[in-house]
Amino acid sequence: MQETENKRNVLVIVGREAEPPIMVDALRPRAEGTGFTLLVPATPLHGPDSAIDWADALERAERGASAMRDAGLEVIETIVGDADFAAAAGDVMHSREIDDVVVLVDPTAALGARPDLVAV
Repeated sequence: MQETENKRNVLVIVGREAEPPIMVDALRPRAEGTGFTLLVPATPLHGPDSAIDWADALERAERGASAMRDAGLEVIETIVGDADFAAAAGDVMHSREIDDVVVLVDPTAALGARPDLVAV
């Protein structure tokens, strides 16, 4: 287990639908002894590498990190990553010591795609 200032480092991957209050509610039970690395993939709504999509992801990342800090959660790092969730997560996990991963996406869409992997 990697310790960051004596804390676990949990990677939190956030989809477009995960608003800051949802993030805080989902992460609060895991907060003791934990710091969070927030990853917001840039959703490709306007084409590959769209500046608009990257700006949107950056704004969502800043809002999310701010809400987490306001709720007393420790944010180790905030990252805007590749639009491909798997690629973005792989980049982060390859370059940092991560102890656990939490993925926050639209549960309705995820249930339809992979009900066996969704905890609501």
